[in-house]
Amino acid sequence: FRAEVGFDSSGNAIVVWEQYDSNTVSNICANRFNGTSWGTAELIETNNAGSAFRPQIAFDSSGNAIAVWRQSDGTRYNIYANRFNGTSWGTAELIETDNAGNAFRPQIAFDSSGNAIAAWYQNDGTRSNIYANRFNGTSWGTAELIETDNACLV
Repeated sequence: FRAEVGFDSSGNAIVVWEQYDSNTVSNICANRFNGTSWGTAELIETNNAGSAFRPQIAFDSSGNAIAVWRQSDGTRYNIYANRFNGTSWGTAELIETDNAGNAFRPQIAFDSSGNAIAAWYQNDGTRSNIYANRFNGTSWGTAELIETDNACLV
């Protein structure tokens, strides 16, 4: 199992983790600490095609958070994200659409204006490349290849 924790500026926290269900599929769950007590753990992804791994979480300055993870669609691993709006989780969404190969080790970070960038590496069958997608405070953009130097291997 893998767990990650993030804090907002008010002392609230969210922990995200991998948890196996009764079908031996790994899911991504989360629980929020409101500065005084813990809430109820909840599933934040619903794609049961395959297991989900390596969740990461980050907060913006307004108490919103985004969790990212890698999840299998039954054929390959993709990168998904879900946003916590300060009160509740939204719907998990696919944020990378390059069908080149498996995606690995997503990371997420916010700037002071509530924008976020998720980055990961993805294998195209020949080498691993670095991709990123930007959240503009409202929605995700399009995943972009940001590392194109064939001499720079991951």
